[in-house]
Amino acid sequence: MRVLSWPGHQCALFSQGWCILNTNIEKQRRRSVLETVDVTDVFCDFDGTITRVDATDAVLEAFALPAWQEWEQRWVTGEITSQECLARQVELIQADRETLAAFAANLPIDEGIFDLDQRCKELGVPLTIVSDGLDFIVEKVLHRHGLLHLPVFSNHLRWDNSGRPTVSFPFAEKECDSGAGTCKCSLTLPADPRSSRPVYIGDGRSDQCVSGKIQTVFAKGTLLDWCERTGIPCIPFKTLAEVADRLFIKEPRIA
Repeated sequence: MRVLSWPGHQCALFSQGWCILNTNIEKQRRRSVLETVDVTDVFCDFDGTITRVDATDAVLEAFALPAWQEWEQRWVTGEITSQECLARQVELIQADRETLAAFAANLPIDEGIFDLDQRCKELGVPLTIVSDGLDFIVEKVLHRHGLLHLPVFSNHLRWDNSGRPTVSFPFAEKECDSGAGTCKCSLTLPADPRSSRPVYIGDGRSDQCVSGKIQTVFAKGTLLDWCERTGIPCIPFKTLAEVADRLFIKEPRIA
């Protein structure tokens, strides 16, 4: 893979052709206020965290042949990796690009993402989406809500010349402990933990590996259950507005 960057964009050259990976790789300028804020980077899951439902599962339930659930169960039991699971499930989707785009755009979101995005902007803290779902779905949701400026790392959904959906994994790692399509550990864990204070926000199984390694975790759903069961320190949350409030103290307005 060959990567080229220019202000605000990043492209990667795969054997199939060019693929836009994200549209805002330049980290925002960090202000001196960061010295008083115990966070340098915020990484957020997408399915079930920014969306109020698991976006990938919603697509599969609506458009895939029933066999997708069998692949899901094989992943849950550890028989196959999430990468193999998603590849098999995408093959079962019976919908064209336009149909899927319209469906994705109407998925409900946690509107606390606007609070989190705004507070991160104000304090110069980069907010990045890391998802083991499908970039096409993420893009349509973000576009609908004016959030396309957020950098996204996710699996790449496309349609081949015959109109069949297929998925590739530009952010997979051979050494990934969980066999994920998008290795969240490699994208979020700092090279020098002494100078970085990253925060991770998630809700599910694909968030477990990184949650066991990163400094600060906000968890809900099955991720919260797993953290409590395995003794992984985490901060429970219900909405992203709660996360924003816990991370960043609002300055009182001057009357």
